[in-house]
Amino acid sequence: MVLEFLLEYEWDKPLQIFASGFFFSSVAIFIAAALFAHSPSLVVVTFMTLPLIYTYTNLLQQEAAHEVKDKTIRQLIADNMFLVKTYLLLFLGMTIGIAFWFSILPNSMLSSLFSEQIYNLNQIGLVTGLSITPLAIDSSAFMTIASNNIKLVLLSGIMSFVFAAGALFILSWNASVIGVAVGSIIIKLMGAGASNVTALSQGIGLGTVYYILHLIPEVVAYFLAAVAGAFISSAMMRYKPFSPNSNRLLAISGALVIFAVALILLGAVIEIQISHQLQNTYRV
Repeated sequence: MVLEFLLEYEWDKPLQIFASGFFFSSVAIFIAAALFAHSPSLVVVTFMTLPLIYTYTNLLQQEAAHEVKDKTIRQLIADNMFLVKTYLLLFLGMTIGIAFWFSILPNSMLSSLFSEQIYNLNQIGLVTGLSITPLAIDSSAFMTIASNNIKLVLLSGIMSFVFAAGALFILSWNASVIGVAVGSIIIKLMGAGASNVTALSQGIGLGTVYYILHLIPEVVAYFLAAVAGAFISSAMMRYKPFSPNSNRLLAISGALVIFAVALILLGAVIEIQISHQLQNTYRV
């Protein structure tokens, strides 16, 4: 109850939203480590998600009700950008929170506390043990990245249509995985002799250009798809089929999905043309 109130109270304050994301991830790590010591990695993600459910469900319901009213295109964009900003700030706060604790907790805790995240990163070639390795790029990389992320966009929309917590779980999972990747960079810099403060600042900077830079449009795309799913659900549950309100929500949902796919394509371009190039140029 306290965490939900904290987020709702700070909803219009960007720095506090970021801090809330950091705080949620920190609380989730310590709860998972204390209560679920044998298999805590997915519990971390679950407890990062729980404080968001009540607030986001209410917010999406309110936004769906507002969308059926007459609005200009500028107002529609402004309303949805407010939602996107808060979602993105929470993602960044959670990511930095995971990276911070991953870099300072004992190695003996990391293999169990973040086992699923490390396994996921190993599968895509980003982490070997606890160190970053470059991701090889081939000629089909763009299509592979884009198609996988478009599937996640559709999944995010479907899960939001069925239950809001599903889309929020995707947010928390992505934040935990990228946080582990950034934390791995920080650990490697510490191992190379950098001070804790230097390693933390440089690691977050490198992690941003390696991973977070291209993830920003992707995370926004997942959220827009989640909003679209919530709007479709509202159109079906609250209004008669083919009524003006229902049609308006469905049209807005379709536009959001198209925009989300465009952001995924942009993210794939950034990942290949910028992020991967920087990884190969500035190896840790």
